[in-house]
Amino acid sequence: MLECLILGDSIARGTGRAVNALYDPGCDVQAEQSASTERILAWQKPAKYYGTIIVAVGSNDAAGRRLSDRLARLRRGLATRKVVWLLPYARPQAYAVRSIAVRYGDRVIDLATFRSRDRVHPASYGDIANALFE
Repeated sequence: MLECLILGDSIARGTGRAVNALYDPGCDVQAEQSASTERILAWQKPAKYYGTIIVAVGSNDAAGRRLSDRLARLRRGLATRKVVWLLPYARPQAYAVRSIAVRYGDRVIDLATFRSRDRVHPASYGDIANALFE
């Protein structure tokens, strides 16, 4: 597996725990509970190069033009060979994330295809981890 970073909100945290429990070597995780895209943009960029960056954002953002603009800024700042976006359960936010992924030719995994406890978080992060590395 390439060196990878999982970046984002609580979904990134849960996914990171599952990936690191199931796969060796695992991924570095830079994630924070309730992190918005604006908050993530304020974080210091990783000093390390990652072959793959997995991004879970949008669940803590209001849909609209500002979200789309912030997602585009976030994506422009990711220096990597491969980006995988985890689309939020909320459809307006998922649409915004997907539009950025399509623009850059990135891979998406739609969380809506996985069971959820609360329509925000997946019921099984292990399922997400396995989908990432299929």
